[in-house]
Amino acid sequence: MGNEAADENRTVRRKAKDSVFTVLFQDVNNVYELYKELHPEDVDVTVDDIRVETLETVLINDIYNDLGFIVNSGGKVRYVILVEAQSRWTDNITLRMLLYITETYHRYLKETEQSEHVEKKVLLPKPDMYVVYTGSKNVSDEVSFSQTYFDGDSPLDLKVKVLKNSGKDTLHGQYIGFSRVYDEQRKLYGNKLECIRETIRICIEKGYLTEFLGIHKQEVTTMLSELFDEQAQRNQYDIAIKRESRTQGIAEGMEKGMEKGMVQTLADLVRKGIITIKQASEQAKMSVEEFSAKSGLSA
Repeated sequence: MGNEAADENRTVRRKAKDSVFTVLFQDVNNVYELYKELHPEDVDVTVDDIRVETLETVLINDIYNDLGFIVNSGGKVRYVILVEAQSRWTDNITLRMLLYITETYHRYLKETEQSEHVEKKVLLPKPDMYVVYTGSKNVSDEVSFSQTYFDGDSPLDLKVKVLKNSGKDTLHGQYIGFSRVYDEQRKLYGNKLECIRETIRICIEKGYLTEFLGIHKQEVTTMLSELFDEQAQRNQYDIAIKRESRTQGIAEGMEKGMEKGMVQTLADLVRKGIITIKQASEQAKMSVEEFSAKSGLSA
């Protein structure tokens, strides 16, 4: 009974949907299926033509993205495709994509032993960028770096297509459906295990990621739940910092108040001729000039 109660109190990870997206597309077969959804005209491509190139770590600036892959077709490198999963919209997505594609190209040149400093033009795969958006905000089907930041008046531009329709017919549509079911259940159950159970049950019933959830049910459950929720830990940290700052502020205020009261008391004694200003400043552990400035007396 105790273990069951503990399980019920597990909370859902803050980036649960992002984690499911990452695990879903760790499987190159799912990446291949996604590519066929994005480029149905490319009938010759096979799963062996897909090479996942997701940015995981960059020592200098810690750039990482959700999914990146390079596509070969007809014996030639055709596309480098970047896909981001977003539950909350950000207008900075085009800037992030610019950073991701720059780093991806940097790595590609290194892997293919090419240099941008030589006279001959380097060979690059064509960039193709997408956002899988699971939120409810009304967003355009395509967003532009130049339009977002410079009202279209920029020599530099980059366009990102927005995928936002849920449905059983596409893998990305199933992921969007899964994410929206998750959001609905979280409103009902909060960050509890019941949210996860109901999300998985409803998604299998509706045909969202059925095969994936059937195979990875336990992994997904573990992924979406943990004893100490990242967000809860972050909130506790923020509360502790605020409490510490508030306590420090009160202490500093009291100290300043006590100092002010002491200075005024000593100043009154000086005015009455009971002690000299030098004696008062020594008692306050200040120089005569500092004591004079704080008390309003002449040195």
